[in-house]
Amino acid sequence: MNTQEYINELKLQLRKLPDDDREDAISYYFEYLAEAGPEGAEEAMKKLGSPAELAAGIRADQAMLEFKEVEKPGGAAVEKGVRAVWLAGLAAVPRTVLAVIVSAIIIIVFFTVMIALFASSVGLVGGGLIALGSGIWMINIDSATAAFYGGCGLVAAACGFLLFLFSMWCSKGLLHGIATVFNGIRRKREAGRDYQA
Repeated sequence: MNTQEYINELKLQLRKLPDDDREDAISYYFEYLAEAGPEGAEEAMKKLGSPAELAAGIRADQAMLEFKEVEKPGGAAVEKGVRAVWLAGLAAVPRTVLAVIVSAIIIIVFFTVMIALFASSVGLVGGGLIALGSGIWMINIDSATAAFYGGCGLVAAACGFLLFLFSMWCSKGLLHGIATVFNGIRRKREAGRDYQA
């Protein structure tokens, strides 16, 4: 990677910074690499790390500067300071680690919801069948109570079956969505590797 490619990638990584801050950082590191000269540029780039690593450090420094500029306690100023600390923490985490953490949270939430829906459907069907059985058993004792239990059992079992079908439909859709997101992340990483090569 030559100096211009390094600077272009750094500019891309810093695209979310305010324009003035981004331009200051780009011009500083461009001058730094230019001073190193063609022979020393590669060594200077190794010291700086990859453009993504350098950008993470710059974003963290910028977030901490925003935090230090906040002087008034309370209100919006504190919210800005908390936001700055949060952004600094996120900026310090490499993108791949952040992607893994977010993916793990999404998968855990997804499976928790699916298990809850499935357990609820099984509980409704089971409870409905028990109520239906109770209604059948009570038919000789009290026909009105038997009809009530039988009706409630049929409704509960039908609702449980419909909830089961809904949970299966949701799980297929969510699994497809998760697969699409992961394929998109994989394609972006491969495109980034192709760009760097």
